[in-house]
Amino acid sequence: MDPYIVTSLLIILIGFTVSSFGNLIGFGGGIFMVPILVTIFHYPLAIAVGSVMFSLIFSSLMATYRLRKEGHVDFKMGTLLEIPTMFGVILGSLLLSYLSTAGLEILFSVLVFILGLSFWLKKTTIEKASAKPDLFSRMNQWKPGLVIQHTKMNLTYRASLWLILFFGLSAGTLAGLFGIGGGFMKTPIMLKVFKMPVKVATATALFMILITSITGSISHYLQGHILFSHVWPVIIGFVGGAIAGNRLTPSVSDEVLERLIGLGLILAALVMFANFYTHRGY
Repeated sequence: MDPYIVTSLLIILIGFTVSSFGNLIGFGGGIFMVPILVTIFHYPLAIAVGSVMFSLIFSSLMATYRLRKEGHVDFKMGTLLEIPTMFGVILGSLLLSYLSTAGLEILFSVLVFILGLSFWLKKTTIEKASAKPDLFSRMNQWKPGLVIQHTKMNLTYRASLWLILFFGLSAGTLAGLFGIGGGFMKTPIMLKVFKMPVKVATATALFMILITSITGSISHYLQGHILFSHVWPVIIGFVGGAIAGNRLTPSVSDEVLERLIGLGLILAALVMFANFYTHRGY
């Protein structure tokens, strides 16, 4: 069989697996797929990033469409959080010219790893009932604030616009500074900071990735980083994975989903550490 066909089929299969997991936990899967394309299939880094970014448009659009029907996508929160994130990416890219990120990269990987572990350290029912509102719960009472109601899920939660601005800008700055997609940071921010329901957080994160991937793909297309011969297998794998991941979501309990998010963060931390180590030669 033609080696190109074999390679394409392998990329579709791996892309399907990565996207299924990524869409289930709201990460999209880009942070896992880019190093796979580079190390296993020898894509140039720019082509790998461009291919994944372009493929995420279709997978996140499919996911957003399906999850919107279930009332899980918070378009208002997603849009408000994504705007400062995009400005943060620009700021991080500019800071990269003036700051040395050596050491900070490893520290960031360790912090993401610890954050992932925190999703496995669950409180008991008694501890949850007796626990006082944490710092973020109190800070979300700051004005101006946003009260969001989900009629389909019978849920109401509040978010301070100051926190939305701060964490959106921070996540974007880190993404721009370290050259990472940042999709994996959206879900834990919405869970830990804004106390959103886990399935709403993952669905909203995928909507945010849709916005990011569209804007990012324009830049990569203009730079010639999106080649049809390289991108089509990734698109097929990612779209198929998005459908599979979204179909799995209703059957997964919130507790299991949170642990899978923790696992995703741990894997993301290991991927970042390996990339930083290889790139910097630590």
